Amino acid sequence: MVRVLLGLVKGGIVGAVVGFAASRVGFGAGAPAWLVYGAIGFLVGIICGKPPWRQETIWTSIIKGVFGLAVCMFLFWVARKLLGGMQAPAQILAPLGVTDGQALVSVPTLLGPLIGILYGVLVEVDDGGKSAPAGKGQAKPE
Repeated sequence: MVRVLLGLVKGGIVGAVVGFAASRVGFGAGAPAWLVYGAIGFLVGIICGKPPWRQETIWTSIIKGVFGLAVCMFLFWVARKLLGGMQAPAQILAPLGVTDGQALVSVPTLLGPLIGILYGVLVEVDDGGKSAPAGKGQAKPE
């Protein structure tokens, strides 16, 4: 349960920060949006789970990041297919910079944390657990 909460918090924070920065720069739609969600996946893959300084090699964190890049781009593609025509409520989301008629998937301040949370929980549950100490599960010589 703690790992799920850590994935929620870490993934949500990374997604919110990158999504907010992308919305300020104007990378909410089009080809730059794919890079935004890829960056969210890469950063969540590195931050969530075991920290990079506790890994056996640096490549473990890099592989989690590259896999996260692909997973989060796929999640963005799914969101575009499922929510592509849905309009964002401009009256409620005006402080986030949402205008009338703007598609919900073109608001990285909203979609970024959601995608970051999904991948963050996955990484935390998979990689964050404690492994068995060496020699505990092995058969004893007779």
